[in-house]
Order: sequence, then C-alpha cells, then structure tokens
Amino acid sequence: MAAHTPSSKTPTTVRAQWHHGPSWLWLLSFVVCVVGDALVGRWTLLPIYVAAFYLGMVVIDLCTYPMLERWRAWVRQRGLLGWYLVEVGLMWIGTALLLIAFAPAWLNWTWAGPVWLQAIGGVGVLISVLIGVWAAGQMGWKRLLFVPALFPPGEMAERYDVPQRLVVSGPYRYVRNPLYVTDMTLIASTALLTQNWFLALTLVIYIAQLTMQLRLEERELRQRFGAQYERYLKAVPRFIPRLTPVDPREIYGE
Repeated sequence: MAAHTPSSKTPTTVRAQWHHGPSWLWLLSFVVCVVGDALVGRWTLLPIYVAAFYLGMVVIDLCTYPMLERWRAWVRQRGLLGWYLVEVGLMWIGTALLLIAFAPAWLNWTWAGPVWLQAIGGVGVLISVLIGVWAAGQMGWKRLLFVPALFPPGEMAERYDVPQRLVVSGPYRYVRNPLYVTDMTLIASTALLTQNWFLALTLVIYIAQLTMQLRLEERELRQRFGAQYERYLKAVPRFIPRLTPVDPREIYGE
C-alpha cells in the first residue's frame, strides 16, 4: 500500500496537496466499526474488518509484485478501472467474504487478558489509524494499491494521470514505510484490544509476506527513481523513524 509517488508534479517548495478521499475514508471506516461494536456489545466488526483488510492485502501483494511485468501487460489493454475491478472486486472482496463466512469460528478464538493490556491496544489502534490518515493524505487513489508500479513513466502513466515522483512529505520525511509500520502496529493493537488470537496470526502472516514484498518493491523503486531513491534509502530509515525530518531538496537534488 506504500506506493511512493508524490501528490503533484510541482516543485518541492510548494506545499504538498492533501488527498481527502483515502485519508478520511480510512478514519471513517474505523469509527463505523467501533461504534457498531459498541451497539452490538461485543468485538465483531473491528476484528473482521482488520483481518479482511490485511489478509486481502496479503493476497493482492502475493499476486502482484512477483508477476509485475505480466500485470503491466494486462493493464495496458484494460486500463486503470480494469485493475481496480480485479484487485478490489476479486482479490480483496473475495478474501473478505471468505473470512466473513468462517467468522463464527475464528471470532471466538480469544483469550481473557487484563484490562490494562486492552487499554494499550486501544491507544495503539488510535495512534496507528491517525498516522495512517496522515500518510494516506499524502497520496491519492491513483497513488495507492500498486498503481504507480503498474503504470511506470510513459504513455500509460500520462494517459491515466499517474504521477511519477518520489514522496518525501508528511511522515515520509521520517520513515520510508509509514503505512507498513502502522499496518503492523494496528494489527497488533487490534489483537490486544479484542483479545483475538486470529489477529495475532494475521500479524505473523502479514510480516512474513512483507519480508518478501519489500525486496521486490525496493528493487522496482530503484529502477524507477534511480539516484533519488538511493539518496532516500541512505537518509531515511525503513521502519524506525528518524528524529528530524529529512529535507526533500536533499533527496530530489534541487
């Protein structure tokens, strides 16, 4: 979900554009889950949503980066909408429906832990979601879900207006993969909050898949951005945020 493309093609001195769609929709989805669970009186919507979202992402990741060139050839004929229909319609929703079908079994796979541990989980969920909103706000629908990788610089990227510039704004000035960091903390925090073992297993699966994906993703970003990405690799850590934000001009060479 960490497609490193910028919000615009304007110079770095211009304030980065905030993309309200994906950022506020991300926040709203968790508000709906928590309110719904409060009305139901048990943790149901939140664990289902987190498990379905991230295991769906695992399926998409495993089906995309290892076959990136084949998908690029496929989208040349079917375009951006075709990719979204396959990715969201088949991979994501298909995974979600499968998890919902078996939810009565795994929702009860829980433990009885202390309240203070649940409190830590609740705080972790809140912080993770808010940082995720901040990170997603630097992106946009055409900058998420592998779109920049599928539409590299050229005629197809121009046709679908897919920007091709490295993101060095917001949380990306502190850490290279803020969304991946918050993904892991969010899954772990939700597991603590809802005391659900299946979410703990989801975290293990997600980390295992991410280990494979990052190697392929960073190789693709090196090919696309060259010296800029090499400077970014040296200046900004992969997972542990630096204390001071990097100056984008150091990365862009401007």
